[in-house]
Amino acid sequence: MEEPHSPEEAEAAWNKIFEVLRPPPRERIQLLRPGHEIQVADFAWASPMVPRDKEGMVHLTGYDENMLNIWYADLGLSEVRYVGAKPTTYPNGKNPFPVRAPTISATLLLGRLKLAFTSRWLWWKTRHIRRQNLLKYAQATKEGP
Repeated sequence: MEEPHSPEEAEAAWNKIFEVLRPPPRERIQLLRPGHEIQVADFAWASPMVPRDKEGMVHLTGYDENMLNIWYADLGLSEVRYVGAKPTTYPNGKNPFPVRAPTISATLLLGRLKLAFTSRWLWWKTRHIRRQNLLKYAQATKEGP
């Protein structure tokens, strides 16, 4: 059984930023927001797993400039490069080490169009059903029992 982290070990494990040299395979990615991918030169923040990371791996989180988590993944030590310690201040309230923005692709654009049309269709369908129910039940109450 492994001994628990000392406070100094835990602080040292959390206080690291890495640069991605090679994206990990899909089976080692726990979270990936739609429209994004882990790219070479992305910055990632260490977020060690409890009780410990897998041997030879580091668990990282990629954040955008507003500190929204974009991805979680386990990367091998050969797939990343240590950049430095996590910042203690954020200029203009923005993350100084964000992941790179996704490149615009046909898939991303089609996904956004599909979302826009689907949400509009659902809004129309709900409105139509409500209007039909209102007319149906309003006539029933006018006719009386």
